[in-house]
Amino acid sequence: MPRIQAVATAVPPHRVEQSTARREMTRLCEDQPHLARLLPVFDRSGVESRHLLHPPAWYSSERTFDERNREYAVRGLELAEEAVLACLARAGVAPDEIDHLYFVTTTGLATPSLDALLVDRLHMRTDIRRSPLFGLGCAGGAGALVRAFDVLSSAPSQRALVVSVELCSLIFSTQAKTPTDLVGAALFGDGAAATLVGGDDVAETGIAIDAVASQLFPDARHLMGWDFTSDGMRLVLSRDIPTYVGERVAPAVAAFTATRGKTATEITHHVLHPGGPKVMTTYRSAFALPESALRLPRACMREYGNLSSAAVLFMLSDLVSSGRPARGDTGLLLALGPGFAAEMLMLSW
Repeated sequence: MPRIQAVATAVPPHRVEQSTARREMTRLCEDQPHLARLLPVFDRSGVESRHLLHPPAWYSSERTFDERNREYAVRGLELAEEAVLACLARAGVAPDEIDHLYFVTTTGLATPSLDALLVDRLHMRTDIRRSPLFGLGCAGGAGALVRAFDVLSSAPSQRALVVSVELCSLIFSTQAKTPTDLVGAALFGDGAAATLVGGDDVAETGIAIDAVASQLFPDARHLMGWDFTSDGMRLVLSRDIPTYVGERVAPAVAAFTATRGKTATEITHHVLHPGGPKVMTTYRSAFALPESALRLPRACMREYGNLSSAAVLFMLSDLVSSGRPARGDTGLLLALGPGFAAEMLMLSW
């Protein structure tokens, strides 16, 4: 039964109010009435502020994909290092005690991948098992925890570090002129998170991972993803996602929690990837949850925006820091991503 020993996060220095982001987008949409009419989405997003790599004016200037991706590689590594060092310090574990490194991202490209650079930067062991994961999208943080669980269940004396870096703001381009591009600009923020998971022999305390599951829905590839263009990645985000979550994802989650003799309503803490306001409304109705169960995802959206794969790790960090969990509490950690796919974990304290 691997355990989560510590979680830590890192955000870039520029905290931007949603009103400021809307004002900047209004200026960019002056000659594009098909986008200007959608600006109220900024007010309905549930986002009050976000942390961005740069001030808003930086994004209003035309930036090539090359320039934006170079920013990702340099600044992403810095944020990853900050999150990892904070996480390991909380656990009292040295970098050279890590056996497996899962690095998750979907907002930038680097080869060698940033985890290889992180190993050298933090003087980790050169025989560490690295698993860079790209393409799981918003499900990546949960998916990496699932894979860490799989390995540590049969290697109880080892430790795994899950690192997520998402610089969603660097996807934005002044050439992006579709309604989906505007929705993305209203929802997503920047941040990095690190989570330490230990096997039974090295983690006597912590949040126990009781069960994991992955579910792919191959008939829904169109719901979420990227279009790759010469100007970078363009968001694919279907308005049908909330309906699909209610009709297809909810039964899969119910079957998963039933393996532990629980329904969603009987679980103490709900770490649910926020997606957007309509997805959270669907969580409530499909899982029969009270509004209080959505405290974590709503707070994440309010303070950070949608952080893609890092969102559930930010929520888990905030939950631990709050001191609310008590011995005997249970948790459901759920994230959804391209594929369409769900990654799920049952937790206990």
